[in-house]
Amino acid sequence: MLLFETKYRKSTVESENGCRATVGIADTWIKRLHGFKKKGLSRSVEGVVIHPCSSIHTIGMKFDIDVYFLDQKLRVLRVYPSVGPYRCKSVPGARYVLEFKSGEVVFPFANIGENVRFT
Repeated sequence: MLLFETKYRKSTVESENGCRATVGIADTWIKRLHGFKKKGLSRSVEGVVIHPCSSIHTIGMKFDIDVYFLDQKLRVLRVYPSVGPYRCKSVPGARYVLEFKSGEVVFPFANIGENVRFT
């Protein structure tokens, strides 16, 4: 059943400044619940894109993450660097969230107001 599918599809995300990363796509409620915590996921991708999403939590995380909130047009609304375990972040109007393990991808991957694209 797709509702409980836990295998992440992969995509490449690219910022306006040319940074690229491989991400897992969390597009079901169970994948959104797990986010970047899914066992072994951080070894196979550099980050996770969560959709639809306007808030995240890091309960159960064992590492810091860099978080990018995006609007419907994939424009960066807010950036939270090095969000530690047991934290919550929310951005009204966000539709996507990019999460990267802190230090794994160039920071900042994209700046506020810039667009990202998926290929």
